[in-house]
Amino acid sequence: MATNATSGKVVSEKISARLAEVARELRAELYGEKGYPEWGTKFVEIEAQVLAIGNDLARQLAAQALEEQASHVPSRAFTTETGEEAHPGGTEQRDVETPAGKVSWNEPQAYLPKSRKAFFPSSSRVGDHGG
Repeated sequence: MATNATSGKVVSEKISARLAEVARELRAELYGEKGYPEWGTKFVEIEAQVLAIGNDLARQLAAQALEEQASHVPSRAFTTETGEEAHPGGTEQRDVETPAGKVSWNEPQAYLPKSRKAFFPSSSRVGDHGG
């Protein structure tokens, strides 16, 4: 398993192998048929480019995962810890700034008729819109 040097998080061997394949493919996109930067290209230039690509991948992966998760909310998510049933009420765009950039998704909303509060099933936050 590969470990990310900055976060210490472990990446499975399967994911690491797939990322190696994607990196090989992207090198052709970046540098043409030869697959490597021109001789004399400074390390800092290569580093800036690959970090931008990595951040964009991280941002897109997070946005896709969050959007899919939000579109598959289980019915139990519409029940508070006290047992009150919330009524689904559409979605609202949620934006979060991450180290990789802004991530946006449509977060499910609901309404608690008894306590008359907004309810956000993605994190079971009652009346708090978060940040």
